[in-house]
Amino acid sequence: MARRRSSSSIAATPPIFPAYLLSSFNFVLHHRKSTAPTSPSVSAAASSSSSSPTSAPASSPASSPATIPSGSRRHSTPVDKHPLSRRLSRAAPDTLRCRFCSTDLAFTAQIISKGFTGRFGHAYLVAPGPAQSSTTEDEQPSLLNIRMGRSEDRQLVTGWHTVADIFCATCACNLGWKYVDAQEPSQTYKVGKYILEMERVVKHRSWDDVAVRDLDLFEREKEEKEKKAEAEARGHDESGKGDDGDSDEIVFDSSDEEECEDIFSGTWNTATVAKRRSQAVARSISLVL
Repeated sequence: MARRRSSSSIAATPPIFPAYLLSSFNFVLHHRKSTAPTSPSVSAAASSSSSSPTSAPASSPASSPATIPSGSRRHSTPVDKHPLSRRLSRAAPDTLRCRFCSTDLAFTAQIISKGFTGRFGHAYLVAPGPAQSSTTEDEQPSLLNIRMGRSEDRQLVTGWHTVADIFCATCACNLGWKYVDAQEPSQTYKVGKYILEMERVVKHRSWDDVAVRDLDLFEREKEEKEKKAEAEARGHDESGKGDDGDSDEIVFDSSDEEECEDIFSGTWNTATVAKRRSQAVARSISLVL
């Protein structure tokens, strides 16, 4: 009699086609000038010289140096004027991959904090990826190529949480867990985010001898940084208007790694955060100017 499979077990059958964060092959077409076609007189002279070896000395000495060498110089001129630059550069954003099967999990830009602790030591707190067009309204954004186990209550360093273990969809390796719920109000910022063990994931950085501007992969990350800087600048300007503004207008930013570390160490306060944000805005404005 076959045994019933437990509801918390994770299927170890790997998928046939795992999803990828980046394109596996980058085809960059270099536009080169086409060589000029050979004139009929030069081709006729070349064919006549190849067909009759005895007639080569009888040809006029003034015509042969004027046709063939000029054609060879014309072909080599574009290569000398436009040399190809072979400089290494970052060809794509950095990603986090499974250490055992190199399956893509998330971008390194999704890392919120590096100061968390997991089962095997240090761990990352990672935000879920952007919602894909194929997902429905009920489905929440999550990491790529992961499978979730059953939710359970677990006592961690910061208190009781409802978590669910996450596994690699390809090799079924335990990568960490997902925060499903938190009992303490100060820990609710973790809900919906993931813990990835540093011992189970690895950072991947791709290098290529193609200019980054040709691949157009950093535009989205650049736009997000600009929008964030503008939002912080607007918030700083609004908090500074009027004489009745107080420190209650400054709220905790869960996407800031330094503020998360201050929360964990118990040193978070509005005065320090306001000063740090104003300095960040001043640096961003100085870089723009």
